[in-house]
Amino acid sequence: RHIVKLFGANRVALGTDYPFPLGETVSGELITNCSFDDTVCQQLLWRNAAEWLGLDPANLEQEDCCDAKPIGR
Repeated sequence: RHIVKLFGANRVALGTDYPFPLGETVSGELITNCSFDDTVCQQLLWRNAAEWLGLDPANLEQEDCCDAKPIGR
């Protein structure tokens, strides 16, 4: 929450150390447990990264990311 408040939700994105277990066991769990509204949650989990990579979010298949279950768990 502090980083999002400091820099803004449009300037923060989920990162991972995969396959090295240096952080969360379930990627994105910290974000989904922070009670962000769905718009901010989507920004942090995938939308900001997609835009940074020059991808059109409208062309990406998506789920309700804040309620999605982790893959393979």
